[in-house]
Amino acid sequence: MNRGLTLRRQVLAWVSIPLGILWAISAYMDYDIARRYVTVAYDRALLESALDIGRQVRVLRGRIYVDLPEVAVQMLRTRETGQLYYMVTGPDREYVTGEPDIRPAQPSNAGQPLYYDDTYRSQMVRVAAIQLPVDTDDIRGQVTVYVVETQRARRELIRELSLGFALPQALLAILAFAVIWFSVGRALAPLSALQQEIETRSHRDLSPLPVSRVPSEVRPLIESMNALLERLSATLSSQQRFIADAAHQLRTPIAGLRTQTELALRQNSPEEVRATLTQLQTAAEHSTHLVNQLLSLARAEPSGERAQQMEILDFAQLARATTTDWVPHALERGIDLGFEDADGQHAPARVSGDRFLLREMLGNLIDNAILYTPHGGQVTVKLTASPTSITLAVEDNGPGIPENERDAVLERFHRVLGTGVEGSGLGLAIVREIVLRHRGQIRLLAGAAGRGTLAQVTLPTAA
Repeated sequence: MNRGLTLRRQVLAWVSIPLGILWAISAYMDYDIARRYVTVAYDRALLESALDIGRQVRVLRGRIYVDLPEVAVQMLRTRETGQLYYMVTGPDREYVTGEPDIRPAQPSNAGQPLYYDDTYRSQMVRVAAIQLPVDTDDIRGQVTVYVVETQRARRELIRELSLGFALPQALLAILAFAVIWFSVGRALAPLSALQQEIETRSHRDLSPLPVSRVPSEVRPLIESMNALLERLSATLSSQQRFIADAAHQLRTPIAGLRTQTELALRQNSPEEVRATLTQLQTAAEHSTHLVNQLLSLARAEPSGERAQQMEILDFAQLARATTTDWVPHALERGIDLGFEDADGQHAPARVSGDRFLLREMLGNLIDNAILYTPHGGQVTVKLTASPTSITLAVEDNGPGIPENERDAVLERFHRVLGTGVEGSGLGLAIVREIVLRHRGQIRLLAGAAGRGTLAQVTLPTAA
């Protein structure tokens, strides 16, 4: 048994895929929200720093300067959010103060801040730029304040917030896996109990499996298994019955052969030995016929080892050829064996069937009719066809079968008493099995004028 592939693991595998995708989407959305939040918060703080520097802009003697004490500059550069640099340019974008190597970018609208990412001194930085008006007697225009901040603190905060969102979701996913694992185990408990019952059951116990506690999704499977067990039980019963019947039927002729052999060994007269050997030959022929009939019955039953080989064939041609093969045997017994095609034109009558079994069926019908027809009698094989079915009739003018025994003679080893004919009682049983395997019907009726037997077999035509 492959323990690596279990239903529980398959369910978890299929559930983990959408859960993993949802967790990845959620983690990305959490990261994006954290990034937006941190960006807005840090940009606002950066803008406040720019405005604070802008408030310190002064004009003295026609010259712009920033009255920013060194202590304040050091405080800006050592903020918790990261290192901060600044630069101020005049109305003509001339350098006023701060870090001269900051790359300027002119805001489009005065009073509206401009934010952008850049690289400064080999570090990723965030830049906030804003234009502030200067209106004095000496200078009229706008100064631009640039504030640059490293992004290390931003990235760390974004990572912390993302992990703060993602870790609880990952724990929830793990908890969901645990719940699913437990739930699937509980749901599969009836199947585990069913497995234990099957493992502990005897190989002779083919009773149906219980379906009352099985989940409805699995019930069709259990019902199919029960149907298989029922068919298997029927097959085994048929085989056991066949073996018992065969042993019973073979015991008598074998005992007779042994008795005749012992008698021949005690006889001294050649004439007596010859007569006994003749009886031995007759008994051997009967035994051979019985064995052949038993083998034919075994092949005809659904449990037979021979696989049914279905094909589209011309049943009229098969019936005509089989009847012709039995003509010499009929002549030996003084029987007039004939074949009639109802339409008179030898039109093909197509059926879907096993050629070997259908030939065996027709041979048994003809053999049975010849066996029970007296010397000088007649046996006629007649075939009629309709758009949906083909009817084969084998009629004889023998003693016939009483109406109350017509169903019984279809059972194996049943013989009509008082006929004086030693048969095996298997011919018509073989015919019935073959007819059933071909989805057909068989009926035994009285012959013409109420005399003899009419065996009628109806088979569906090929589509």
